[in-house]
Amino acid sequence: MPSFSIAKMLKSIINRKGMPGVLFLILLSSCSGDSPVSRRYPCHFTFHTEWHPASMIFTALNTNNYYVSISMSVYHGAYVVNTSDPNGKKESIALTNDIENLAYSSGIYLGAGGTNGSIILGHTNFNGYVAWDGQCPNCATGYTTKYPLQWTDNTTVVRCNNCHRTYSLETGAILSGNNGERLMQYVVSLSPGGVLGVGN
Repeated sequence: MPSFSIAKMLKSIINRKGMPGVLFLILLSSCSGDSPVSRRYPCHFTFHTEWHPASMIFTALNTNNYYVSISMSVYHGAYVVNTSDPNGKKESIALTNDIENLAYSSGIYLGAGGTNGSIILGHTNFNGYVAWDGQCPNCATGYTTKYPLQWTDNTTVVRCNNCHRTYSLETGAILSGNNGERLMQYVVSLSPGGVLGVGN
């Protein structure tokens, strides 16, 4: 049986495909590794910042180390985006047109809390946009809203009042408390036109 080695495989790809083949192999292997994106619970959030330029969400996307907690509700048949920050400021924005509401036609999915869930969104100093599940990753063992992450005196740190772990909103890492899982992370995208997407 012929022996297999990475070096032989790379040499073969370079000889047959050149450097583009190597780049494809690198991209392929990076996709197969452990992704930081949590897939434990479905998450899907869409928000048109171009129609709400004075919103707290718009501010969070454009201000380093400013984070907001986002949840949703329904009022008189319209979806409402509810936002709060570590300083106690709150905001509710009704999604009043069909395009905004269409994104939620199959329901609200905000991570571990499901329909009643929340996400924490912000712009870090070093990692760009981030979104985290609003429930403690080490206490939530199914769909629940029993273990919400709470703001602390440090606006870049959240705490679970059940297990007493604290987490960094910059990296998702545990800062204090027992070892365990980092925050559940979601992908953040922002189109050139200003459409924000958070999901997995």
